[in-house]
Amino acid sequence: MKIRDLILRLAILGSSLLSGICFSQIKNHQFEELENLQKSELRNAIVLIKTDWCNYCKAMENTTFKDQKVIECINKNYYFVELNSEEKREIHFAEKTFRYKPTGFNTGVHELGETLTEGKTTYPSLIILNPQNEIVFQYNGYLKASELLDILNKIKPE
Repeated sequence: MKIRDLILRLAILGSSLLSGICFSQIKNHQFEELENLQKSELRNAIVLIKTDWCNYCKAMENTTFKDQKVIECINKNYYFVELNSEEKREIHFAEKTFRYKPTGFNTGVHELGETLTEGKTTYPSLIILNPQNEIVFQYNGYLKASELLDILNKIKPE
């Protein structure tokens, strides 16, 4: 009986230690949440505009946005929103409704992605909005974790 108790306690201790080692993830929000979030705490919002087929988007998701320093910086100082530029749902943001616009057979682009990239949509695109939803930074292309951290540390409020 005592050996079984000891094994059980070791298993519980081991799982507790492992849960502390597990990596955290970026807290992802929806555009519709931003207004309420800004009411509780003013922060800049990072918007990642991507598509499912973009290899650079996937690479950035699997490297840059898995970096623990990037995750900690974003979760502590920013709101993070991903926008699949081919998403078909309506998005209500900044007192406007944005829709998917078909551009051909089974292809199209979301108006919000076009608006945020000012019509120069490439993937991935990283947009940083201030609490008033004004663009304070825009970058089109892949960013390494160190490059993104440099940008975020320059933009975040003191």
